[in-house]
Amino acid sequence: MPPPPARAQFNSKINPAFNPKINPKVTASLNPLFSPWLNPIQNGRISPKFNRSLNPVYSPSLNPTSNVLLDPKQTAKYSGLCRWAPDSELTGYIVNTPNKAVLLQFDQNLEWTAFAVDNQRQGYNIFDLAEEWKGYLLKNAMGGLNEFNLEGDWVAFIM
Repeated sequence: MPPPPARAQFNSKINPAFNPKINPKVTASLNPLFSPWLNPIQNGRISPKFNRSLNPVYSPSLNPTSNVLLDPKQTAKYSGLCRWAPDSELTGYIVNTPNKAVLLQFDQNLEWTAFAVDNQRQGYNIFDLAEEWKGYLLKNAMGGLNEFNLEGDWVAFIM
């Protein structure tokens, strides 16, 4: 596993506080609360509640309990990235699925905690396993993703 970028919390290509182009609190078009195309409550095409093919809870090929190739506890051959806190502490992992529109989120203990669905524009929306919308991922200037809660606070980056 590669280390995170040094001093990521001070890197303007990652930290949205230093780059308004990747900050949903400054750029409303990035914020799904203000953009109906990015909001799964207003856009059923990107909602796993309405589009079950995007929901790993109901799609065995996307579910790590059914598909062991997606479970990092059972295989080291999964495809994915690391999830880091803004202070560059490892907090978990992101696993790619056969459906490019769906990512799985695991914690440090490799427990499946959430999934992300492509919003078809700026990134992904994050849902817990009860299908509740909890946050979103936006592309950052380093080629990775930044994770935000629904209040727009930067909580992690993925590389």
